[in-house]
Amino acid sequence: GPVLGGFERNLRFLSPMLSLGFAGSSALVVGSRAGHGSRMSAPMMANVADTLATMQGPDLYWEEIGPLQDPPKEESDFKEYDTFSTFLAACQQHGVDLTQPDITVLAPGNVACEQFSAVAGPLTKAVCEYHVIKGVVNKDSLGSADLTTVEGSTITYRRMFRKDFLDNAFCGQPSSPPRTSYCANVKADNGLIHGLNEVIYPGWSESSGGYGSGGGAAPPAETGR
Repeated sequence: GPVLGGFERNLRFLSPMLSLGFAGSSALVVGSRAGHGSRMSAPMMANVADTLATMQGPDLYWEEIGPLQDPPKEESDFKEYDTFSTFLAACQQHGVDLTQPDITVLAPGNVACEQFSAVAGPLTKAVCEYHVIKGVVNKDSLGSADLTTVEGSTITYRRMFRKDFLDNAFCGQPSSPPRTSYCANVKADNGLIHGLNEVIYPGWSESSGGYGSGGGAAPPAETGR
């Protein structure tokens, strides 16, 4: 009868809204059940590029220029958080896609990029691509995983001084202030981010010299130490 007809009309009107509501609630339930081992759900996070654009970089301290400030600062006083804007701008300039699926991005902060550029010039496309590992690699798996990059070369892993080294840089290293910390296992919806203290580059080897952890151009005799 007419009562039923009116009810059916109302139901038809409400059903899209109800289905939206149920979709939202079921998505939340599915997301909460997913756990750490499953594929990360896209609505919960941003991609690597967007995550790097908004997250805090390494914590920086005044160090030796602290006492020269007005008023003077302690060398161990916190200065600011670095950002990843130099690396992101270089990737964008060279068309290096940080939104592609299943990647691990090794992210150098602006200070690391400035130190590298002072010695080796601006970040090239090859250098940017060398910071993107094909596949999602947890920090604990760096020593056993395939570290082939989008650039085509493979990064060398070493465990030294209680740190995980990738070529000349150390990776994902927590420290107590005033030592700077570098992030590890930051989740994005298309992979993971690990922080680096230095820029890495194709062609590095322990015996080749070049830019190394001394913070400058290291002669070949110095590199293996």
